[in-house]
Amino acid sequence: MRKLLICLIICIIIPLSSNASEWIIHTVHDGETLGAIAKKYLPYSTVLTRREFVEDIRRINSIKDYSIEPGDKLRISITREVPVKPQTISKAKGFSAKGVYVNRRSASSREILLTAQKLVICGANTVVFDAKDDMGCLTYTSAIPGRYSPNKKYPANIEDLPKLIDCLHRMNVHVVARVVVFKDSIMASAATKWCLEKDWLNPANPEVQEYLLVVIRELVSYGIDEVQLDYIRYPANSSTSTGIAGVSRSDVIASFLQKVHEATSSKGVLLSIDMFGIVIWQRDKDVLVVGQDVNKMKPYVDIISPMLYPSHFSKNFSGINNPADEPYLFVQQGVEKLKNMVGTEVAIRPWLQSFPLRVTKGKFGPQYIQTQIEAAQDSGATGWLLWSPGNHYNDAYTAMGNIALSKAFSPNPVQKIKAETSKAQ
Repeated sequence: MRKLLICLIICIIIPLSSNASEWIIHTVHDGETLGAIAKKYLPYSTVLTRREFVEDIRRINSIKDYSIEPGDKLRISITREVPVKPQTISKAKGFSAKGVYVNRRSASSREILLTAQKLVICGANTVVFDAKDDMGCLTYTSAIPGRYSPNKKYPANIEDLPKLIDCLHRMNVHVVARVVVFKDSIMASAATKWCLEKDWLNPANPEVQEYLLVVIRELVSYGIDEVQLDYIRYPANSSTSTGIAGVSRSDVIASFLQKVHEATSSKGVLLSIDMFGIVIWQRDKDVLVVGQDVNKMKPYVDIISPMLYPSHFSKNFSGINNPADEPYLFVQQGVEKLKNMVGTEVAIRPWLQSFPLRVTKGKFGPQYIQTQIEAAQDSGATGWLLWSPGNHYNDAYTAMGNIALSKAFSPNPVQKIKAETSKAQ
């Protein structure tokens, strides 16, 4: 199976340079660099990144090194008169999204397109990319940081987000923007009055909520298909206080979700949230502290994605010595428990483990991942997502490929009946 996937992937060729139908001549000005010129024309080209565009310009103009002089005439290939503006491809909450998480490093290069191609080959259809990451960085080019944290400098890895979304849409891939909400070390240090504790914003602060809504509205305007909120909770700090008399932490979280849902649903964009796997068991100490009360949240979300990584359940949880070695049990129980809580109001799409943490040596591999996917399907989940912080998905592709092949070669119901009848005779 692994060899088959490798052969299929090698056969896919994604052009690394533009195939332009038009040319312009750019006269180099004093102090200009190839990088600056590439940045200027990038939105009008088919090229995804500025680095690729620089190499394109060098090749077209036979520039042996990176030095250019004022007055030089450079041919620049362009394919559009205005930047691309993708449109959201609206879907029902019951859409079966199957895919993987893509970190900011992968999302800023052609790696995200290669990942998407591999997913499509394996029968999957979804990419979840970091739009606002665990540090609070906006990973795409945006005017928002300058308005709220002008002294904080960090690179926008994704140079042309609309073009990236357009490329993924052309591949029939569902595009999900992951937004880390209240865990934000950048803004917690830049705007100290927003800070709840180290690295955490205060969810009850109206200015914090408005900042996050500005980010979400901007992402929606770029044509994404779904916003996924992570760290949509309070820190697990043993406190239950919000600083507002009579208002619980779960009240604050649900109220904020309502505002987000109004911003997304009005534009046909799905809203999903990530949730601690342990919170599904709805123990009072978990709900009161982190503020994730399923019954209060469910009216304002389309999809809940519980993080059902077996490795994240503590030793001897539910009497299991090492939960990480039980890829089926905790996924099945988690999905079923959550479905019993939300009924048909919300779709359940679990995050599954695509990393070997705490798994007994020799037990992690394609079968481990396949078992989780089967558990999600058996328990009635609407799709699934795979998480690997470093985006190491070779085992996952093999697992997905195996599942796709088993479906392709499994007999249809009529053939199954005939086969069982023959056995009985």
